[in-house]
Amino acid sequence: MMPAADQDTIRAIIDARSANVSSGEVETSMADIDESVVMFDVVDPLRHIGKASSLARARSWRATFEQPPRLETRDVEVFLSGDVAFSHFLSHVSGTQKTGQKVEMWFRTTLGFERKQGRWRIVHEHGSVPFNPETGHVSLGLRPEGKPS
Repeated sequence: MMPAADQDTIRAIIDARSANVSSGEVETSMADIDESVVMFDVVDPLRHIGKASSLARARSWRATFEQPPRLETRDVEVFLSGDVAFSHFLSHVSGTQKTGQKVEMWFRTTLGFERKQGRWRIVHEHGSVPFNPETGHVSLGLRPEGKPS
């Protein structure tokens, strides 16, 4: 059985990241990212290695929006064994880019955590967008089914 305190801590990290992205606090949103994080994002390149690379990516992404984009999560699941945990959930981002393009999309997020020196750190992040294998196009219009948890 997973200790409730660890699950609560990991859920709080996920909630804080969403709140900080939504308020435009890029650096604060990265507070729980480990220095050696590996990130697989929904856009090029194939991966980012290290906190500095992930932070640069977050700053670049934020700069494309007029106002901070809104980031929400739902259906968060957390799994833990000792000093390693992972979570997966659905993420929703919405906002208007400086080009006037409206962004509203759901995507899938998986986070890997490691407890280092008594603190949970994000050591792996993977965001993905489903695609239609018949057309090869991404499926940006998908919406989650059922009630949010």
